Amino acid sequence: MVRRRLDPELHGSDGFTTIPRVVAVVAGMVFLGLALHLALTAWFAGRILPGVVAAGQNIGGLTLPQARAVLQKDAAAYQLKLNVAGQDYKLSPNQIGVSFDPEATLQTAYQTGRASWYLPFHTDPVPMQYQLNRTILNDFATQVAAHVGVAPVDAGVVYQNGTFQTVPDKSGVTVDRLGLERLVEQDLRFPTGNNLRLKPRPVLADIQAAALGPTIAEAKRLTATPIVLTYGDKTFTPSSDDIGQWVAFDKQQNDTSAKLVPKVDTAKLKSYVQQIANQIDQAPVSKKVTIENGVTRVDQEGTDGLAIDQDPAVNAIADAVTKNQPLTFTITTHDVPFKTISNTVITLDYGRYIEINLSKQHLWVWQDHQVIYESPVTSGATGAGFPTVTGLFSIYYKTTNTHLVGYQYGPRYNYDVFVQYWMPFYQGYGLHDASWRNGNFGGSDYYYGGSHGCVNLPLATAAFLYNWADIGTPVWVHN
Repeated sequence: MVRRRLDPELHGSDGFTTIPRVVAVVAGMVFLGLALHLALTAWFAGRILPGVVAAGQNIGGLTLPQARAVLQKDAAAYQLKLNVAGQDYKLSPNQIGVSFDPEATLQTAYQTGRASWYLPFHTDPVPMQYQLNRTILNDFATQVAAHVGVAPVDAGVVYQNGTFQTVPDKSGVTVDRLGLERLVEQDLRFPTGNNLRLKPRPVLADIQAAALGPTIAEAKRLTATPIVLTYGDKTFTPSSDDIGQWVAFDKQQNDTSAKLVPKVDTAKLKSYVQQIANQIDQAPVSKKVTIENGVTRVDQEGTDGLAIDQDPAVNAIADAVTKNQPLTFTITTHDVPFKTISNTVITLDYGRYIEINLSKQHLWVWQDHQVIYESPVTSGATGAGFPTVTGLFSIYYKTTNTHLVGYQYGPRYNYDVFVQYWMPFYQGYGLHDASWRNGNFGGSDYYYGGSHGCVNLPLATAAFLYNWADIGTPVWVHN
């Protein structure tokens, strides 16, 4: 009979001692882990968990006051540094409509990782929280785009040296406003302090020089339009070179494309028609008249002139060229009335006369080419519709102590006044004293506060003139 020898090191006394030991070791490790977790959780109760990065700053392990100070300092020191097409911008948050919220950022950072049963040592970055006034940011982006952007220049066509020549197009540049705003917002979330760079993108012109072949072909076709203008025995035929100088180009654009369309520049066409007018028009001859001392003399008779009707000719030619249709057009004309040029002459070769200047409201008495008496006067109220007549007249009547009644001249002449001296020189206009003016003569108030047309005189002046002037004495009234 064979007996097996049992190894006590392998089987123990009862064969099951190894399993409890393993369990005990595992339980101990779990206990130690939980104890460490609780210890670390207690340690980080008032701190940011390790590995937390907020607004680009590693604030893991900092107390709340320490982390708050870091975030507030970064928010206060923030400056947007931007380079667009070589143009640098340095802007404060207010200039781009930003208001940072460090406190809200801190609270988010503090809660990061606390939902896990274990302490994380690495988490996703926490962005800086802020409020944004999009109107201000949009305005800033618009200003940058306007400052940096260059508008493209369309290709064109000009007529030079008898041919239509292409003017090259030029590409422009523009700034992607939406891309600029996104770039700024990304920097606001995770401020780096680095210079942001945005490259403008090219913008092609709507009209490319390479696509102007059909436009030039159409313009050449228009210059071949047959046009004949006639007036009497005269004939005018514009050449293709003449027509080429009238051609301009309009840009026509739809949602998908743009093109240049030839048309007639009426301003240039009018210049051509004016050249024809210079050969046909006849200037009027003015009538010249001299009025000397109130007597009219014709020095030269007037003659009407002649001018072509330019607008109908311009319109007919422009329509024919635009439609590329032959045109034979008869030019019409109209009379140009002559003007009358009057020359008023006063020749005062008199030994005695009275001069009255209405602008100066003054009177002079001339005798033997010398002034022997002068005085202020008040003439007709021009502004009220009662001006004093101008010209060369003469005293035709004299009387004293009489009433001047204006009703005979119309309802507006509603006066009945007593004067001591009355010397009429033209119809109802005359020289007389005016006691109701209380000695106030010669002022500018005559324009609205003057007489009904007569020349009012101080009493002493009226007396002097009455005794000095005979009937027939000239009276020269002027401005």
